Amino acid sequence: MPRLSQRALALQESAIRKLDQRVAQQTGVRFFRVNIGQPDVPTPPPMLDAILSFQPEVIGYGPASGLPVTRKAAARYHAQWCPELRAEHVAVTTGGSEALLFAFTAICDPGDEILVLEPYYTNYNGFATVAGAQIRAVRTHLAQDFAIPSNEVLDAAVTERTRAIVFSNPANPTGAVYGRAEVERLATWAVQRGLFLIADEVYRRIWFHTPPASALELDEVCEHVVVIDSMSKTWSACGLRLGFLISRNTELMEKVERLGQARLGPQPLAQEVALAALDLPEAYYTQVRQTYQRRVEALTGTLSGVPGVTVPQPAGAFYSMIELPIDDSERFARWLVEDFRTAQGESVIVAPGPGFYADPSQGRHEVRLAAVLGAPLLERAGEVLAEALQVYPGRSSG
Repeated sequence: MPRLSQRALALQESAIRKLDQRVAQQTGVRFFRVNIGQPDVPTPPPMLDAILSFQPEVIGYGPASGLPVTRKAAARYHAQWCPELRAEHVAVTTGGSEALLFAFTAICDPGDEILVLEPYYTNYNGFATVAGAQIRAVRTHLAQDFAIPSNEVLDAAVTERTRAIVFSNPANPTGAVYGRAEVERLATWAVQRGLFLIADEVYRRIWFHTPPASALELDEVCEHVVVIDSMSKTWSACGLRLGFLISRNTELMEKVERLGQARLGPQPLAQEVALAALDLPEAYYTQVRQTYQRRVEALTGTLSGVPGVTVPQPAGAFYSMIELPIDDSERFARWLVEDFRTAQGESVIVAPGPGFYADPSQGRHEVRLAAVLGAPLLERAGEVLAEALQVYPGRSSG
């Protein structure tokens, strides 16, 4: 038998999508899907109009790092956080996922390590594995509002193979938001240790009280900073698959260009749609924040009074990592899909907690919920989850 690569064998199953096959086998059930960050908010009409008006004579290859007009538009949009940003500091990618994969690949040799604030977006595992790197987690804690750990804690995680530290702001899956002082301290720490700071800012526009600080603001350490952005969440265009890798490190951007050449260019239609998105007025982003704040409050408010449930209040993004009185969140998630039904034939799909930790034994009492449905539906999802907890056979008495 031919042999598969160790990297392929080491790839983890997605904690977010692992229940898809089981869900597809169920019939006659109304599932409230709060496991995947796929909003049901309508995509802005100017973006849909751009799709309809895209009528080239030939759909041809584009440049590896994106069309010049797209790079300029992205630089102009992100210049509100970094006025010095220019088109050559932006690479257009096939989603934020490819931007992260390119960053990991350009920065790490096989066997190198990337520090990640934990709990973290589960797909960081896959990107690191494909790049030949290893994730080394640094734990944050609910009791401290998932604050960035002290420099001493960070130092304890560094080895001679450490090349970068990655964090999301606002954070997926916790909903934590990090301000200027916290991001600046983390960046200063990274610079002092010769590391790259990779800031996943896909949810940057979705905050509820205090805006997150962008790593693009840190002029004095810009050679160490890589920022990831995506058209998916803020613009409700997850299927567009268009993202951006942004850095003022010219050597890094040259290597990212070469990675892009190896896969040719991102699709022209998606870039045309991005031009429309990046030209939306500021009022659009205010509406986005208000929409998700209502949704998050509807979901967490419904669950906050349930006995045994710990529900942190997210400060941004649209996720909440909640603690439940259960024996095992993997088992609980499967039970919800396969066995539990309300009298009305309803159930909930959740993302089990272990997939957001480097050590799967962590997160056994946690699930991630995504506020991607309208507020009334989320309130009902919370009610269904509360009803399920009352009859779950593995409910904890503690």
